[in-house]
Amino acid sequence: MIRTVLGDIEKNEFGATMCHEHFIIDLDKVRHDGISMIETVEEVVPEIKLMMDLGVEAAIEVTTIDLERDVLKLKEICEKTGLKMVCSTGYYLSQFHPEWLNDATVEEIADVYIKELTEGIDDTGIKAGIIAEIASSPKEFVGNEKKILQAAGLAAAKTGCAVSTHTGRFTAVETIETLLSYGMNPDKIIIGHQDLINDSDYHLSLLKYGVNIAFDTCGKVNYMADEIRAENMLKIIQAGYGNHIMVSDDVSRRTYFVSHGGVGYIAAYKTVLPLLKEYGATDEDIHKITTENPARVLDNDWQ
Repeated sequence: MIRTVLGDIEKNEFGATMCHEHFIIDLDKVRHDGISMIETVEEVVPEIKLMMDLGVEAAIEVTTIDLERDVLKLKEICEKTGLKMVCSTGYYLSQFHPEWLNDATVEEIADVYIKELTEGIDDTGIKAGIIAEIASSPKEFVGNEKKILQAAGLAAAKTGCAVSTHTGRFTAVETIETLLSYGMNPDKIIIGHQDLINDSDYHLSLLKYGVNIAFDTCGKVNYMADEIRAENMLKIIQAGYGNHIMVSDDVSRRTYFVSHGGVGYIAAYKTVLPLLKEYGATDEDIHKITTENPARVLDNDWQ
């Protein structure tokens, strides 16, 4: 079963998926730029409908506890759009962390994750279906970042759920090996933001662990051209790892919306996947990336 905001569903019901998105989020409380937030159901629903018009049926919403995750608003979004959504438990980068993490043990943090996965978030009755997006700073683990990762490994091993990360090149191997050290199934690990790294040999070195990698910043062409994203995805498919790739756009502020002149939540399905097919991927390859892979990773024997 896949644990969604509106309840558990069979994995074959989930459908074409965005693997790493934010629909309600507040990064502005640290960035203080006045734009790094998505606050209302009303502003995001039209953007989600544009995404769904391209065939998207489901999404993994990776907003963490400390980024002002609001599961009641997520529920309202699902009810208004028909989107099948998995919400998350977890903590983000160190500068967003609540103070209590300083003195908390790995076990105490894991207990928070486990409660939200199995009993529910606060008194909403809504349960998280993944631990995400567990973050590390660009060059190394900072503050309590290693501890929240260890807690994710512990909680995931106990519950069987997946973990999705915010990871750069310098922390990827340590992230994978830490999670595996707690007994996690590598196929339940999604290493995020790997499309920002133009190095197929590096990608393959991670995939040899048995994990999944996310090409989840599609459309952010100031970081990487979408053509390069598609080329690197094709190299992974040709190397035999097409069943370990997922895609998304990682929209984290309203200025990315189509209504604000951005690409919104549509770049992966409107641009990158068509490019991938143009370069030589098959319909079967695309179906694995969009539908089979996320459903397999999220599927769990929830109790």
